[in-house]
Amino acid sequence: MRKGLFRTQLPGIGECARVDMSAGDAAPYLERDMYVLLGFEPGFDQLPERPRNSDKATGALWSDWR
Repeated sequence: MRKGLFRTQLPGIGECARVDMSAGDAAPYLERDMYVLLGFEPGFDQLPERPRNSDKATGALWSDWR
């Protein structure tokens, strides 16, 4: 599954989604249309929103790693 992490606004890109590095060449940011076209989950509008000036990670960094 192709996974989106959050949505944000970036200079030069505009509205976009930060995607998991497993997205390959699409990583790390995708515009809304490409995110939808490539079938990432969850849906773009269901992604949590992170302000552009937010540089702090939330939650555990390696929560899925064991």
